[in-house]
Amino acid sequence: MIRNAVLYLALLFVSASAMAETLKSELEAKQLTDKVMVQVAKGDLTGAFALMKPYVVISESEFQGSLLQSKSQRDQFGSRYGKPLGYEFIAEKKAGESILRLTYIEKTARHALPWAFIFYKTPTGWVLNSYFWNDNIQSAFQ
Repeated sequence: MIRNAVLYLALLFVSASAMAETLKSELEAKQLTDKVMVQVAKGDLTGAFALMKPYVVISESEFQGSLLQSKSQRDQFGSRYGKPLGYEFIAEKKAGESILRLTYIEKTARHALPWAFIFYKTPTGWVLNSYFWNDNIQSAFQ
């Protein structure tokens, strides 16, 4: 039974990653995240996530859950830190030839919210392996 569950999850992951579109270069990955952050800076998380969606390697339900959680947290942070005012690119870091991390901050009236995008180079191009944001400004230095 556990073996079947593990096999099912593995197949789900493979099918999700097989459906992800790819970006041809690191430059295209950077251009995508710039566009995502433009939407974030407008306060449009739905639009930001829609831009990422074709390139992510997670299931539809995980993706939608991530969007809903982000909206809920952003609403909570909005009252604390103020409305989005813009964004700034912070850093690009590679691990070998296959992993790329792009870090930004979302600027608000009273705080900076770090965003990170992790890309993985597959045989056919770059996919968005993971993404996250939080209100821990110290994570912008990692």
